Amino acid sequence: MEDSYDLKSFIGRNTRIGWKGATSGAGRLLDATSDYLVIHEAKGGVIYYRRHHIHSMSMDSRDTSDLEGELAKAIPEYVKKDSFDKIIEGLQYCWVQINRGGEEQVEGVLGDIFPDYVLLIAHDEMVVIFKHSIRSIGMGVKKAEKEPEEKEQEKKEQEKKEQEKKEQERTENKSKKDGWQYWKGSRYFKAGM
Repeated sequence: MEDSYDLKSFIGRNTRIGWKGATSGAGRLLDATSDYLVIHEAKGGVIYYRRHHIHSMSMDSRDTSDLEGELAKAIPEYVKKDSFDKIIEGLQYCWVQINRGGEEQVEGVLGDIFPDYVLLIAHDEMVVIFKHSIRSIGMGVKKAEKEPEEKEQEKKEQEKKEQEKKEQERTENKSKKDGWQYWKGSRYFKAGM
């Protein structure tokens, strides 16, 4: 993307980063610098995209909203720095998601930061991530609490699986018992006695 193209005029508009796929993201554009873009996703928190990793972005041509009025009240606090590397430093010791979507996505606490790489504590592992490979970093994206409807649906599915498993065990036990009775009652069994 050319630096001469002023993306600041799109701040406040609903924006999609990338076209499709796991690495794409959509939300309200909060900031645009020559090094990174800031998107507020409804369920994903605040995501910082390194600008030279962005291949495309799109906006609804009918959307003329900006960050004034009611929208300004809904904007979360976010880190504002001169460069993407400074953003990474500003998120040190926070729970972050690096390279959202896809196979390279990893979540954890951002630990030590070095000139070429960062350390991320993810569960029981310490992950070394080279800075040049970080396409995006998200703040406040810790696995969100599920909606009550999702929890209820998940609970019903789990109960259904447990019931199916119990039924399958009963069927297997009955067939084993029937097989033993058949084998026990057969002539071969009696002949062997």
